[in-house]
Amino acid sequence: MIQKFFGGARKEPHQSPAWLLSVLVVSVFVVEILVMMLLSSLPPMSKIAASMIDAAALALLLFPIFHFIVFRPLILNINERKLAEQALRESEVRFRRMADHAPALIWMADAQNMGSWYNKHWLDYTGQSMEHELGTGWLAGMHPDDRDRCASYCQNAFDTRQRFEMEFRLRRADGSYGWVADVGVPRCDDKGGFLGYIGYCWDIDSRKTAEAELQLAANVFTHAREGILIADSRGDIIEVNETFSCITGYSRDEVLGRNPRILQSGRQTPEFYAAMWQQIIKNDFWSGEVWNRRKSGEVYAEILTISAVRDSNHAVQNYVALFTDITTMKRHQHELERIAHFDALTGLPNRVLLADRLQQALAQTQRRKHSLAVLFIDLDGFKAVNDTYGHKVGDDLLIEVSQRMRGVLREGDTLARIGGDEFVAVLVDLEQPEDCDLLVSRMLGAAASPLKIGDLKLQVSASIGVTLYPEDDADADMLMRHADQAMYQAKQSGKNCHTVYNVK
Repeated sequence: MIQKFFGGARKEPHQSPAWLLSVLVVSVFVVEILVMMLLSSLPPMSKIAASMIDAAALALLLFPIFHFIVFRPLILNINERKLAEQALRESEVRFRRMADHAPALIWMADAQNMGSWYNKHWLDYTGQSMEHELGTGWLAGMHPDDRDRCASYCQNAFDTRQRFEMEFRLRRADGSYGWVADVGVPRCDDKGGFLGYIGYCWDIDSRKTAEAELQLAANVFTHAREGILIADSRGDIIEVNETFSCITGYSRDEVLGRNPRILQSGRQTPEFYAAMWQQIIKNDFWSGEVWNRRKSGEVYAEILTISAVRDSNHAVQNYVALFTDITTMKRHQHELERIAHFDALTGLPNRVLLADRLQQALAQTQRRKHSLAVLFIDLDGFKAVNDTYGHKVGDDLLIEVSQRMRGVLREGDTLARIGGDEFVAVLVDLEQPEDCDLLVSRMLGAAASPLKIGDLKLQVSASIGVTLYPEDDADADMLMRHADQAMYQAKQSGKNCHTVYNVK
């Protein structure tokens, strides 16, 4: 089989039979004439003696001719054949040694597409013997999912005598499967006769793993529900995914080569971005919430993560940004905060937010050395309206009166509804305790002004209790209680008036 791969032995020198016969006949004829001429010059002798002399002379003269014309070429021809066979054997040994030490899995097949030889690396890789792999035995080591495809492809190549390349999984000696790439080429003898194929395989398992990882990364990039933006070391966009376009409204072609600052909404200050990039430079990472702007101009909120990708020399190669639109979540969060901190009916701060703002107001008053007033307000006559005209009219009245009272306060002041028809106001930055008298009078007037609810003309009033800090040097809870006590005194004093808590 190896002889066939190398095209057989070297062509041996030989003489054709017709040529040798012609030389022999001519030689015999010439020698016979010479002998006859020799015998005619000798004295007469018997026929037996003449025949012996004729035979001896013929043999003596023909031997050199036969030696150089017949025997010597035959001897040379035999020697040439032996040398050619020896060279072929040496060539076969060299081929086997080379093939066995080659890093590839080398195989040979005959003209019937049957495996005929495998190198040592193949046998070591598969853990099988030569006898097992011969014929179609090697197919047993191919992964079942690849076997039919490769067998058909290989047979088609054999039928058309074409070079082929294919990839398949081959079972290793430990039972696991590894990917190999296989190349087969036809081989022929000196006359062009088809002898079969020779081929080689090499391990591509690491390449297949890398391809699978790249494919996974590509699938994640394409199908991720987060927007993904990849920028180069200068910060210019080189790739975005479909979710990016869905969130921002920009197509891929519209943003390639541009800087991500096209998305900025203007809500973040330059100092914000400076701090963000300082952290990226320091830690290769930043994460937080950002307000950006869609192509349509709509501002949206996103959770953004930016990571720096460095090369083997630790130089920044790319920036990868992942973001999720949280605008809806922000709206829900804002709604929850509003529910948690604001009165559902009037939209005023509720008791929880009031407590927080009162604490802040106390701290601010201490720093500025000013005064602060806490007003406890209860509407006079509200219960009668509610009982007479129903809760709908009562609610509308509360909304209207609360808006009027809030309208007479200053920007920094707080008006809160703490339940029913009870309100609390916090008046801040009072340079003199008496400065709150004008605001209290305005609130009484706002509460007592006639109002129209539907076809009804209604009027209520307010009783207000006031306590002043730091004259009333109490904590937030006690200030509320003292103002409540003063409000009851105003009720007892005839309503539609205010009373200041007496700290003595």
